[in-house]
Order: sequence, then C-alpha cells, then structure tokens
Amino acid sequence: MKKNLKIYLLAALAVFAVKIFYRTADSEQLSWILAPTTGWVQLLSGISFEKAVQVGYVSHEYRFIIAPSCSGVRFLLIVFVMMVFSFTHQIDTGRKKVCWLGFSAVFSYLATIFVNGIRITVSIYLPLVLTEHGLGEAWMTAEQLHTVIGTTVYFSMLFVIYHLAGRLYRCFLTGSMEPVSENVSRHLLTPVFWYAVMVLGIPALGRWYRSDWDGFWQYAALVAGVCIFIALLAYFVRKIFEPANDVKQLFSQIVQDKKIS
Repeated sequence: MKKNLKIYLLAALAVFAVKIFYRTADSEQLSWILAPTTGWVQLLSGISFEKAVQVGYVSHEYRFIIAPSCSGVRFLLIVFVMMVFSFTHQIDTGRKKVCWLGFSAVFSYLATIFVNGIRITVSIYLPLVLTEHGLGEAWMTAEQLHTVIGTTVYFSMLFVIYHLAGRLYRCFLTGSMEPVSENVSRHLLTPVFWYAVMVLGIPALGRWYRSDWDGFWQYAALVAGVCIFIALLAYFVRKIFEPANDVKQLFSQIVQDKKIS
C-alpha cells in the first residue's frame, strides 16, 4: 500500500472529481463522451440522431434521447478503478505505474463508448421487440427493463474487459499477450467486487447519509439478481473451458522448453 499510495490517491481524486462534475453537468459539458457514443450508436443501429442543445441527442422517429444519464460515466469509473487497483501493485517501477494510470483512463474511456453504444442500441430495439410480441410491461415495467438491460450489458462486459486488461497488463510489462495466471474465483470476484462497490455500495452510503431509501432496495434486489445469474453463468463457462486452457498452456510450455533446449 505504501508503495502505491500516491497512485491510489490520484485515482481516487480523479474518480471523486469526475463524480462531482457529472452530478451537475449538462449534455454540452458531457459532449466529450456523448458525441462519440451517439456516433457509435448510429453506426450500430442505423438510427439518425439530432443534437438538441442542453438536452442531448434525439431520435424523433424512435422517441429516444441519449441524455447525460445515458453517458456511461459511472461504468467508465468502474473500469478505471478496477484496472488501477487490480494491477498497479504488480508493476515494479513508479514510472510504469504512472503510465498504467494514464493508460487505464484512456482504455476506460474507449471501452465505455464501445459498451455503452451496445447497451443503448439494445435499449432501443428490445422494448420494441417485446411490445411487438405482446409482452410489453406485462412482466416488467419500462424502468425495470431499462435496469435489467443496463446491468446485463455492463456487468457481463466487465468480465471481458478485466480479461482483456489482464492481457494488456501482461503485454505492458513483458511484451507477451498471454493471460495473467489466476484461478477462476479471482477472475470472477474482481469484476463482481468493483461493480458491487460502485453501483450498490457507494450509492447505499449516500442513501444512508440522507436517510433516503425510497426505491433503493427494489433496485438493489433487481441488480443483484441479474448479477448473480451472470456471475454463475460466467463461472460455469470458465469451468467448461478451463481444461482446454490448461492443455493449451501445457503445450505452449513444451514448445518453449524445446526451443530453449
């Protein structure tokens, strides 16, 4: 902790500053993330959006607005803290730690645009498909469906991002793109921990401070249910492919030993 305290403090201050800024920012102040996200959504969905000052980006045909609340800033912060706090302590020099901090910020920004574009596209089309098949709000309200879509896309993609970040970290240090050696539990628990802290833990502290729990427990139960389902699914998928990965690593080690000999 002492060796990495400065990096952790810088990361925490950056997260705090962004959260304070995001709390009062409008669509113009968030154009640095809303504009590229909208462009990506247009490419994915084929839907045209028009910029509305102080509102966001509007599709009149689909009656959908990409507003500041759709910016994905919270997901950006989740990815950022996960990368910084999961890998910094494994880096040997201070210069590399600072470089990793900067790289984590850039990577989090790009990953957020990519993932958020997918989430928004699903949020546009899935309700239409459900309504077309007569499901609509029969089994879930529009707000609950929005929460389920966001949680499913963000949480599942966090596992992919953590895996990719591990490979990039490995390349950053050794020039190898082999994945970081770790057990299944750790690979799953790290994204789960940071998602839970940022999406449920910190908001719960704010609710406790304000003594305002209205609607929080229903939201928390829905998010937790979706996360548990995805985490269990990811665990079983990892378990299925783990023997194949072990054989691959063994084969790579044999080839490497032959080259050395």
